[in-house]
Amino acid sequence: MILELGKQFRPSTSIVYPPFKNGRYMEEYFYQYFMKNEIKLDRVYIPIFWTNLQNHPGFSQQKHNYERLLLGALKKMPYGTKYFTVVQHDDGPQLKMLGDILIFGACTGKIPLPLIYEDINNTLLNRKPLDKKYLASFIGTNTHNVRLKMIKYLTKPDIFISTQKVWTDNVPQNLSELFIEKTLESKFCLAPRGYGRSSFRFFEAMLLNTIPVYFWDDIEWLPYKDVLNYSTFSISIQEKDIHNTYEILISISDEKYASMLEELKKVRHYFTLDGMSQYLSNSRCT
Repeated sequence: MILELGKQFRPSTSIVYPPFKNGRYMEEYFYQYFMKNEIKLDRVYIPIFWTNLQNHPGFSQQKHNYERLLLGALKKMPYGTKYFTVVQHDDGPQLKMLGDILIFGACTGKIPLPLIYEDINNTLLNRKPLDKKYLASFIGTNTHNVRLKMIKYLTKPDIFISTQKVWTDNVPQNLSELFIEKTLESKFCLAPRGYGRSSFRFFEAMLLNTIPVYFWDDIEWLPYKDVLNYSTFSISIQEKDIHNTYEILISISDEKYASMLEELKKVRHYFTLDGMSQYLSNSRCT
């Protein structure tokens, strides 16, 4: 079942972020997947394009009206109805909702999803490999203390780091190309959480056949833990252990690294919008 809401809850967007996004965010993709397939879950789907809606410049002025319409639709449903929604936005749903609502989120909510987007041009996938000049690399903005601590302990001769102090959703072409080049030249891609609990780099590194290293603080926001063993294809490091990162990376043998790359290719489908939608379709919501 699906909650009947007007099209104003599913606006389009002109935002292109990250720079390799060319297509839909996960809320848009899953909605269209849901409408095309017979999906039987024990919860009613709330079909809102949270990222598009909440990033719209007029959202704050219209927030009260959106809440009024949403709450009105929820109140019309039978008492005790259970719901779910899918959200990519870092802050999760910013509209008040009533009832038992399960949030599948890329950075917040109850059940983690991968922080991914659509790129119909496959900008990163199947790029030609480059010689590995670096142990690891990071190109990004200092948007969280975890990133600052990571940089503090990983400023090494064999690690490439390039940072900016101010975040913007308009990433220059030269920085986009630098990210691709340096990731391909690195054994590991440093993927620290930013403003949200997850990182686009985790998924982008996988497309570039580079092992992602995820840094987190309060919650290890990794999806699919019921079916994936992250230690076989990635590295996950909590904030308190960041000072040990360099020793962890150099201790991984060539044989272990090759095994991780092979496993990464096997699980990469989970980190596509289609793989995410299939997983959600088979989820047993409670």
